[in-house]
Amino acid sequence: MLGFHPLQTSLLKLVPARHFYQQLLHTVDFSFVRPLFAPFYSTGGRPSLDPVVFVKLLLVGHLENITSDRKLLELAQLHVGIRAFLGYDFAQPLPWHSTLSRTRQRLPVSVFEACFTHVVGLCIQQGLVSGHTQVMDSAYIKANASMSRLQPKRSGEASVPTPGNSQAPLVTASADRVKHIQRFHAAIRKAAPNKAGHLVSNLTHYSPADPEARVAFKPGKPRMLAYTASVSVDATRHVITHIHADLADWRDSRYLLAIVDATQQRLHQFGQVMTTVVADAGYSSGENYEHLEKRNLTGFIPAHGKYKAEHPGFTYDAAADHYTCRQGKRLTFDKQILDRQGNPKKRYWARAADCKHCPLAAECKGKKAREKRLHHTVYKVQYDRMLARLATRVGQRMRQLRASTVEPVLGSLITYFGLRHITKKGQAGAAKVLYAAAMAYNLKKCLRAGSCQPGGLGIALPAPAPFRWILLYFCNSHRSYTRHLGIVVVLLPTTPVLQLWYFAGMGRPLNGCFFARGIFRFPRRLFLCGGNFSVPASVFCPE
Repeated sequence: MLGFHPLQTSLLKLVPARHFYQQLLHTVDFSFVRPLFAPFYSTGGRPSLDPVVFVKLLLVGHLENITSDRKLLELAQLHVGIRAFLGYDFAQPLPWHSTLSRTRQRLPVSVFEACFTHVVGLCIQQGLVSGHTQVMDSAYIKANASMSRLQPKRSGEASVPTPGNSQAPLVTASADRVKHIQRFHAAIRKAAPNKAGHLVSNLTHYSPADPEARVAFKPGKPRMLAYTASVSVDATRHVITHIHADLADWRDSRYLLAIVDATQQRLHQFGQVMTTVVADAGYSSGENYEHLEKRNLTGFIPAHGKYKAEHPGFTYDAAADHYTCRQGKRLTFDKQILDRQGNPKKRYWARAADCKHCPLAAECKGKKAREKRLHHTVYKVQYDRMLARLATRVGQRMRQLRASTVEPVLGSLITYFGLRHITKKGQAGAAKVLYAAAMAYNLKKCLRAGSCQPGGLGIALPAPAPFRWILLYFCNSHRSYTRHLGIVVVLLPTTPVLQLWYFAGMGRPLNGCFFARGIFRFPRRLFLCGGNFSVPASVFCPE
């Protein structure tokens, strides 16, 4: 039966009003949790842990950068602010850590995703999400499994499992692929015969502790069992609009379209329209470029290093679909083939008679080949359009935007929000942890951008164009006055109206954490800020 714990505790009087958890309690109405959890509980029986308390405990764990349920309950037992946030007095016992773990295990991932979607909606109501530009990236999160405990998979020939590997999964790779891995491992052993350790692969080994964890590595770092945390971040205020856990043995490019569709669907629920996708070269592929264009999305994704935009010495005619060599001979389209990795390519070749008497034949085609052959991807047109877009000033700016938007978010999640490693097993368990961490991150963003206190005053003053720049110069050169008075100057370039916003602090600092100084340029507006204050979203988003 769905439990209920009333939020009535005398500890609220002991906690300062400006304490973080007190502000979070007054800013966010957590009653939205109960309808989401209700379908998964029976109508009778013993009352369960209150879903509101459960969600609050998960948020506290990530806000305090704690990955252990035991440590989380120990901290909540001693922390007065957390007890008041949960609604427990000193005499009331907190839930057991096992209750928290079992509740997390039994609930499906869809419940955590619904809670995350609601938090994204709160950020959109605060004006923290514009929706049009989404920046995507991923990072490896260490799984709760050890590399030293990896076991070999059963081969397809061993139809009868032995007692030692009765639970081992079958090798799903082809025989040629397995032989290639064996030759590669043999070459490594031959090059370093005295080096300790054993060679493993995701195709031939698995982890008994967490079979869905995959061996992952980055250059210069040791291999580890991990999951891939794929994140989509809004470029306006770095709010996470989508996050999910993927297997770590696939390239990022395979997950791009799933991330785009999920982000687009979530933003569409709140009336937001996504138009631009920014990602790094790991997400590049011709299929992704083509599907982004079909979805009417503008992509800024650099091509990976293997792509060659042109062949030296040959000129490509896109209209006629043929190459021309330095001697003026044509290489016409022959047919479409598949390379060793299964990627479709178009093959072009010249006539053997043209290459037979060419003075550059030996240098161009080699000594054994009869004619010159060239290959390029079937998505060459999409690649060329993407490279041309990235070469513009907007494309260069988008590259800088990606590095300054999504990478700090991933770094904060890993370092400060309890994603150093995932203690839960399975891809579903990892997804639940990621959703809870993203909720904590977004709620902290939402709390920092809280609305201003009552008593603020907004004044719109008509002013000639020269005076606007004089006032901007004055506010920049006299920041002590603007910081003391709390003045925000908003200039709308399309109109001759200057809006001067003055917020009376009543002798105390204003609530909220909007902090900026100097002149900031946006596509449709220019404003200057001179202090610490909170400004309603409508001020900066004039219609």
